[in-house]
Formats: sequence, structure tokens, C-alpha cells
Amino acid sequence: MPYLFDASSIILAMKLKKIGVLAGNYIQSLTIYEVLNALWKESNVLKKIGSREAEDLVDVFAQLLRYLNTIDVRGVEGKVFRTAMETGLTVYDASYLVLAQRGGLTLVTEDAKLRKMAGETVKAVSLVELTQTQK
Repeated sequence: MPYLFDASSIILAMKLKKIGVLAGNYIQSLTIYEVLNALWKESNVLKKIGSREAEDLVDVFAQLLRYLNTIDVRGVEGKVFRTAMETGLTVYDASYLVLAQRGGLTLVTEDAKLRKMAGETVKAVSLVELTQTQK
């Protein structure tokens, strides 16, 4: 089954050097900005990683984009909004549920709340769970 990765799982995959699991799978268009913003925040605000490491991860991510399929919410905006209203999730998180459901994709996220909510409509796993099942 193909996978839809959110930003949290992409960043973890890059840090753990498990990027092979991403190839041929899916992200949504906003994930590109989320990954870049998260790397900026980890480096510039939280000081968890140095600027050089952040730039290296950006380079890795830019290369990865060639091997990922990008999907967006055009055509399902109303369903995304209704899902957010019904679940209490942000519109951004609700978009992952809708896109995974529409595409028959398993959602990969490190966000436990999103995984729990997704579990009611689509299959959702963490990166660790995914890599353990692929061994």
C-alpha cells in the first residue's frame, strides 16, 4: 500500500537516514513548506541543530522531492474543512486525512493525535512502525 508522509515523518526519516522508505510515495504540496519551516525552526529558534546541518537536510530534502509524488487538496477543500470542524483537527492535519482517504494511502505521521484521529477513517502509522514492518 502506498504511503502519504507528513512533515514530521519526513524530517525523522532524514535524521535517521531512512529516506529509502520515502521513494515513490506521497506528500501534499504544503508539506514542502512545513519541512523547510521545521528545519528553520529547529536551527534558528530552538537551536536543536546547527545551521550547516539544517542546510544539509534541506539539500537532502530537495533531492528527495524528485522521488516523491505531490498531491494537493484542490477539489476536496470543502471535505477538508468539514473534517477539521468535525474532528477538531487543524485544516492542515485534516487535509492529510482526506487526501489519504481519497488516494487509498496509509498516513505516516509522528503526531499521535493525528494518528489516533486517522485510525477512524484511514490506516495511520509512525515511521518507526512502518520501518519495522518492512524488515
